[in-house]
Amino acid sequence: MGNKAKQMETAQINNYYAIIDLGSNSFHLLVTQLLADKTFATVKKVKRKVRLAAGLDSDNNLSEQSITNGLECLSLFASHLTNIPLANIAIVATATLRIANNRDVFLSAANKILPKNIKLLSGEQEAETIFLGATHLNAEHAKQLVLDIGGASTELIIGENSKANKAVSLNLGCVSFKQKYFIDGELNQQNFSAAINAATDIIKPIVNEFKTLGWQTVIGSSGTLQALAEILSCRGQVIEITKPFLAEIQQNLITFQHIDNISFDGLRADRTPVLASGLSILIALFESLHIDKLKLSKGALREGLLFSMLERKSLKK
Repeated sequence: MGNKAKQMETAQINNYYAIIDLGSNSFHLLVTQLLADKTFATVKKVKRKVRLAAGLDSDNNLSEQSITNGLECLSLFASHLTNIPLANIAIVATATLRIANNRDVFLSAANKILPKNIKLLSGEQEAETIFLGATHLNAEHAKQLVLDIGGASTELIIGENSKANKAVSLNLGCVSFKQKYFIDGELNQQNFSAAINAATDIIKPIVNEFKTLGWQTVIGSSGTLQALAEILSCRGQVIEITKPFLAEIQQNLITFQHIDNISFDGLRADRTPVLASGLSILIALFESLHIDKLKLSKGALREGLLFSMLERKSLKK
């Protein structure tokens, strides 16, 4: 291969980027290519429902099985990173590994599998990155509130023009709440009320400050919101989450009586286990912050990590 051909090949490789997000519910791999017009094309997306948060015991230690499941997933992800420059790879972990007392056992083993060490994001770092990903491709210049319900934490951010002004991470997660309030799988008013009240208590300390800061629009992107969007899409309705719609879904879930019986047209089966717990958190957010409607964002944590990498590379030039 001649020098010119080698240079072209190197340039092409340098335009590939990879993000690995070790979430509390799912692990994600995103590989993209930066095109000539500065837009991105998705090359590969892999998602695995590892449900790491479900592997935490009462002392916040990860079980051996959950560690094994997570490492097996990362071995799969690592096979897709061999030709991507290290500078173009970002690997992060979030709430469950912030909480886990034995996280070093997992991180040490994982770092031997991956070509680059995992960065454990603080709650605030996670929230700020989510805001960047949620708003970067959004032409909206109004002050925005961004919500993201994860497996073990929920992030709330207020900001403008892709800059977060206030970012918090709360100990609210669809996996952790399922284990606590829907562990028997039963869907009844009592379980929903307990989950919604518990979420409301956790949200309460930040309500006044957020209301004082104010916002004009609310957006979000998480598994719970995607699940609700799938139901709306199948109905041919506008993809907009409202309080009446949340109340309707809650009543439907109570009618199903058990998580195993959940069936909505358009809803993916893998979203059903944590729909009730995620919905409870979302209802508490709507009620506590007096939210009327919410629209889906085009991005979240992984997109925020991608844009952050590009900004850092641009500053180095």
